[in-house]
Amino acid sequence: MMIKKLIFNFKNSINGLRIGIKENSFMLELIGGIILIPYIFFSNINITFQVSLIATYILLLAFELLNTAIEKLCNKINKEFDKDIKVIKDLSSSAVFVVLALLLILIILSFL
Repeated sequence: MMIKKLIFNFKNSINGLRIGIKENSFMLELIGGIILIPYIFFSNINITFQVSLIATYILLLAFELLNTAIEKLCNKINKEFDKDIKVIKDLSSSAVFVVLALLLILIILSFL
C-alpha cells in the first residue's frame, strides 16, 4: 500500500515537471543550467562552492515551479484583474528573483 502511494506521488511529481517545462521562465532557467552545470564542473572552484552553486540552481528551479503553481491557482480563482491577486503573484515572482539574484552573485564570486 505504501509503495503504491509512493509510485502515485512520483507520477504526480513527474507530471508537474512536464507542466513546468512548458512554462517559458522554467525553460529559460533549464537552458541556463545547460550552460551553468558544465561551467561548474570544468571550472577551478572548490567542491564546496560547486555544491553551493548546484544547490542554489536547483532551489531556483523549485521556486520557479512554486511560482508557476501559485500563478495558476490565482488564475483559477479569478481570471479578471484583481489587485490582491496581483500582489500575490508579485510576491511569488519576487521570491524567484531573490534566488536568481543569489545564484548570480555566486556565479560572479566564482570568477574571483
